[in-house]
Amino acid sequence: MTTKTREAVDHLPGYIMAAQDIPGVERIIQLGQNELALEPSPNAIEAIHQTASALSRYPDIAHVKLRQAIADVHGLNFEQIACGAGSLELLGLLANIYCEDGVDVVVSEFGYKFFQVQCTVAGANIIIVPEPDLKADIDAIIAAVTAQTRIVFIVTPNNPTGTSLASGELKRLRNSLADEVLLVVDGAYAEFADNTKYESGFDLADAGENIVVMRTFSKAYGLAGMRVGWCYGPNDVVDAIAKVRSPNSITTQSLAAAEAAMRDQTHLNKVTHEISELRESFRQKMQDIGLQALPSDGNFVLVRFANEDQAKAVYASLIEVGIIIRPMGSYDLTDCLRVTIGTGEEMAILQDRMMALLG
Repeated sequence: MTTKTREAVDHLPGYIMAAQDIPGVERIIQLGQNELALEPSPNAIEAIHQTASALSRYPDIAHVKLRQAIADVHGLNFEQIACGAGSLELLGLLANIYCEDGVDVVVSEFGYKFFQVQCTVAGANIIIVPEPDLKADIDAIIAAVTAQTRIVFIVTPNNPTGTSLASGELKRLRNSLADEVLLVVDGAYAEFADNTKYESGFDLADAGENIVVMRTFSKAYGLAGMRVGWCYGPNDVVDAIAKVRSPNSITTQSLAAAEAAMRDQTHLNKVTHEISELRESFRQKMQDIGLQALPSDGNFVLVRFANEDQAKAVYASLIEVGIIIRPMGSYDLTDCLRVTIGTGEEMAILQDRMMALLG
């Protein structure tokens, strides 16, 4: 006999990750997880070593030094910053704080699914807005909002499509929502976007708008294994997060590494520039062999094949030689594969293999 789970949990699919291991293959090139292929800041690595002697002590539960570093670098209000064990923890907390039976959450079709899962578990009804041409439709999102809507969730740059909202669209969306509707903006890949065009949402939060902007150290900062994320929003949201989050979810070493990485913007700029150049080179090569490689503001590219069978065949052929990329069946994009941008060497190996298969 087993203990009965809640009905909302019964029907949830399991969280799907990219393949991690390939039996019998000596070298694996992991291009399925959207991790940073390059080394994180040396300052972050040194900070981990320097805090080794503090392993027996609990971490700073207020995350003061990290929040101050974020505030200094981005020109933000210290009091409006909250940190968590990756943006995943913060998204889960927001879902549990604001969702309940009878509440609607509006999401775009190809947005990050983890938040949808957390809102569903908390009892909310998820309204999914279609994305024509694999781009968020702001007019359709606005039209989908009802009197029961408590949260609108948007991802920019989006995963897996790589698209960002056009300039002014985030502000237009926020201005079209009732004051009591919380707009949650996931900017996990923001550092890879063109900062001359990218609309972060920080200014809207500074102006007192009901918006929460999510960021992470798992992507451009290369600290996926350290599990640190942060958000910026109204004081009432930050205060609510502080009430319910685990006080010790971020370790001392993770806090130190994230603080050092945040303050090393020279390294960040170098990394994002290199990844962006490799991304655009890869896109061009895929187009040269007749594939549709979508424009991307992330550290990945969504590649569309002639049909589902071709996508499956390419994925299987790459797995045979130890190259892992990501099928997109969970988004019903069965003719697409998502490719994380690796090192220059890794991308050269992938491109040679793709040319051999399709060139």
